[in-house]
Amino acid sequence: MTFKYVLFDIGNVLVDWNPDNLLKKLLPDAAAIQDFRENAVTHDRILAMDRGQTWKAQLAEIAADCPQHLETAKAYRYRWVETISGPIHGTVDIMARLKAAGYPIYALSNYGVENFEATVKIYPFLDDFDGRVVSGYEGVIKPDPAIYDLVVQRFSVDPAQTLFIDDRPENIAAAKACGFRGHLFTDSDALAQYLAEAGILY
Repeated sequence: MTFKYVLFDIGNVLVDWNPDNLLKKLLPDAAAIQDFRENAVTHDRILAMDRGQTWKAQLAEIAADCPQHLETAKAYRYRWVETISGPIHGTVDIMARLKAAGYPIYALSNYGVENFEATVKIYPFLDDFDGRVVSGYEGVIKPDPAIYDLVVQRFSVDPAQTLFIDDRPENIAAAKACGFRGHLFTDSDALAQYLAEAGILY
């Protein structure tokens, strides 16, 4: 089992992301957080932003649909990077070791444009990839096969020689259906062991 290219997801693979990291600072209790997540910055709205929706458009929707949450949503928007508790150091180290060993490394992530640009300012190792496909710029998200095809077209990688690392089973399944090899990320130690068994890192 050998690979020529390595393709990383970002959220919960390289950085530890959870909206509650910030919402616990903005709202008084679990019930208030649940209300906000079910009515304001919902799962569907997160996906809309991953597809390229701007914060301006999203805040306008929230103002119309649930104005009682607007001020919290504005704070959430401007403090969004606090949804990330920090880098996942073990995976960042693996990424650096792969690059030093000569492996081309790429990123494929569902991420809104404004949120991504704010994240890179704080975590500059995200500029170390040989190339990135970030959904907000492309208007398509994982697990749509089109975004995996975009990786192949843009970077001229062979999917059969490309290891994709992601924390969501549906994204790994879609990648495999497009011919990629896949590793479902649980933690950096398990990833390091997988790479060692593959003869990539020791």
